[in-house]
Amino acid sequence: MIDAFLASLVVRFEVLEGDLNALDAATGDGDHGSTMLKGLKAAAGDPAAPEKAFRRAAGGASGSLFAVVIAAFNQAGEGMPLSQTLSAAVDKITMLGQAKAGDKTMLDALIPASQAETLVAAVEAAKDGLRATKGMAAKRGRAKHVEAAGVGHLDAGATSVVAMLEVYAQHKRDVQ
Repeated sequence: MIDAFLASLVVRFEVLEGDLNALDAATGDGDHGSTMLKGLKAAAGDPAAPEKAFRRAAGGASGSLFAVVIAAFNQAGEGMPLSQTLSAAVDKITMLGQAKAGDKTMLDALIPASQAETLVAAVEAAKDGLRATKGMAAKRGRAKHVEAAGVGHLDAGATSVVAMLEVYAQHKRDVQ
């Protein structure tokens, strides 16, 4: 199951790459989309250890943090409840990145998704969290150093979390 999901992620992020890079250019170094796509292609090429392949290929902080999300989806694909795997991912990412809700990071989409009772609710909660990042001042990452700490721009990492959840939801519908 993870094979098809990862392949679908690659297709989605091929479309999103430029938009994610543009979002990241406003608040970071402008390579978030390219980094995600590189990591996802590697993960799709190694479905036995997708999170490790993602981390190696993507590199940097994003590689380590999004590898945790890939692992959460992988565990959910093996039968664990998605809310449980996402909650564990939130805990690990919080520890690794020293970020929390409201810091204008991927966690602003991931935390509300992890607290939802259904997959549909998780996608909607993540979207609400993403929209909220537009008005937030960044407290972590490169975005905290840009003018106005990125206020007025959506967070690229939170955008990626939403896209991943949307692809997962579509994948679950397709396999049922």
